[in-house]
Amino acid sequence: MVTGHIDGVIVVRGRARQRAVVASVVFVALVALVGCVPRPSVELGPNGLQYGISVQHNVEITISDGRVIRGDLYRPADPETGTVALGEFPVIVGLTPYGKSLGTDGTGTGGINLDLVRAGYIAAVLDVPGTGVSDGAFALFSPQESDATVEVINWAGRFEGSNGKVGMIGHSYSAINQLFAAAKVGPDSPLKAIFPMSATVDPYRDLFVSGGALNVMSPLGLLFSYGITRSVTPFVEAGGDPVMAFHYAQQNFEQMGQFEGAMANDMVSNGSHRYFDGFWSEREPARILQQIADNNVAVFMVGGLYDVFQRGVPLIYSGLQNASVGRDVYAPMAADQPVTSRFQMIFGPWTHGSMGDADLRIGNDSMTALQQRWFDYWLKGIDNGVGDVTNPIRILEPGGISYETDRYPLSEATPQRFWLASNGELKATPSDSGASPSAVDTIEYRPFGETCSASTVQFAAGLMAEECLKPMMKPQRSDAEVSYTSATLDQAMQLAGPIGLTLSAKSNRPDTFFAVTIEDVAPDGTSMDITGGDQLGSLRQADPNKTWITGEGNMIRPYLTLTTSSRAPVPVGSVETYRIEVRPAFATIEAGHKLRVRVSTSDFPHVIPLADLWDLIGGVYEIHHDQLNPSYIDIPVRATPGQG
Repeated sequence: MVTGHIDGVIVVRGRARQRAVVASVVFVALVALVGCVPRPSVELGPNGLQYGISVQHNVEITISDGRVIRGDLYRPADPETGTVALGEFPVIVGLTPYGKSLGTDGTGTGGINLDLVRAGYIAAVLDVPGTGVSDGAFALFSPQESDATVEVINWAGRFEGSNGKVGMIGHSYSAINQLFAAAKVGPDSPLKAIFPMSATVDPYRDLFVSGGALNVMSPLGLLFSYGITRSVTPFVEAGGDPVMAFHYAQQNFEQMGQFEGAMANDMVSNGSHRYFDGFWSEREPARILQQIADNNVAVFMVGGLYDVFQRGVPLIYSGLQNASVGRDVYAPMAADQPVTSRFQMIFGPWTHGSMGDADLRIGNDSMTALQQRWFDYWLKGIDNGVGDVTNPIRILEPGGISYETDRYPLSEATPQRFWLASNGELKATPSDSGASPSAVDTIEYRPFGETCSASTVQFAAGLMAEECLKPMMKPQRSDAEVSYTSATLDQAMQLAGPIGLTLSAKSNRPDTFFAVTIEDVAPDGTSMDITGGDQLGSLRQADPNKTWITGEGNMIRPYLTLTTSSRAPVPVGSVETYRIEVRPAFATIEAGHKLRVRVSTSDFPHVIPLADLWDLIGGVYEIHHDQLNPSYIDIPVRATPGQG
């Protein structure tokens, strides 16, 4: 029975939703800690007649192990009467741990985009098991969660009104769980296409640590957000049923100590999950990319230069393309391998929080328009050119330059080596001097440093972007950092891909910490952060089988092992070589500007090596840059700056 209208949405079998106070608490938590926030709705533009929406709340799906998963079902309807539209429609599924009703105004960030319903899709958004009012125990992408997701997908492919074809949509957590579902469904599943925005290839390396050093901001924020949000959202999602609300609030709260508490303890005390172990391996999407390709699920990825998963999204793309032709998913794409339009990626100058903005423009497109075209092709069989794409990567740089390409790393980007040198210089040729005092720069370990940085913005999901993602005047030298700056560029330099820094350094302590920032220096002396990376010295061991080294010897992406067994003290008093992974950059440094590499001992508040401080405090490091102990950075530079 129709009970009323909410923002133009006709509610079927509606329920009282007395949630103002609770929703505001959850909203603040999501804004502050996750960046997955409700956004204003956007228009599809010219699209013929649009449907209204009929919604049924708390539809129950009982899966094979007895758990009940609850979701809200949105169907195309007559915009005036609310009568559910006749016929069959594809179904777009989203599962979220943040409350299924709290992200309905975005472009899919909450697992649903209502504009797709208006365009002729059914949408089902559900509480992840162990969250909201769904049964189960929350355990961060556990096999039990993906099992439940597969059963939800099968349900979506067969209920009345479904045309048997299913897609998935979502951002962050609701993007990552799409990958695990796509790997598990099998080749004959109703799931045909997914649209993950800001997914990780490896949550341990992308989010919980940075080069082995503890990332305090994101994981502790997310762990707090998961636990607190799970305990509150039942009062939003139970539809005015206090018994149900208190039941699930208690269930979810009691689990908080079992998962969030244990995880937080490990992260700050060097417990088992502090390192890459079986827990993290099981939750690493990289290892299941081959199954996604084998299951013929089409994947459209969205990544951002200032997103927490800046590193991971391009690696999902290269891994899937490799899987489609039988190559190692951890390897760089080969220059001569074929590519498929089944896997596509767009990468722009976005933060974790801004990626779902309703007013986000992608050239002449909106995020909704991209989603609709993707699903129209794969779920409705509309020949709109999606399958004819020959350059499946679309890059949008911060300055407005955009281009298309087909592989990662980019075949048209040639790694260039720049050498750290005396007097703060960054040179295109190696030093010709032997060891000397002038070929050494000394810095001290200081855990606290400048907080207004791209790193802070990035790992705070976009907070302070307006204040800190802009050119600023910065010191070139301090006790805790040293910078190396190139000569003025005669022509624009287009950075395009993964970056590796080789650093030769000596320490007086059994551990070291280095934070690296790549900067664009303007003629007035101000500089803008482009990208960065970190490394904890005791976890410096690299895996040669997963490290990317070009045929010319350029190390463009070191891969650190980061296991308990790989940890080794830094030899005191001897020069060690550190291979530091710098997150990929897609940005152009204009002619007349300079390239700068800043090496610091602090990446605060992003990285705070809490359990490692004892071996770090009092550290004095010598950075060497002579013939015997060179330090240099390998940066892929695209051949032709400008429109591609």
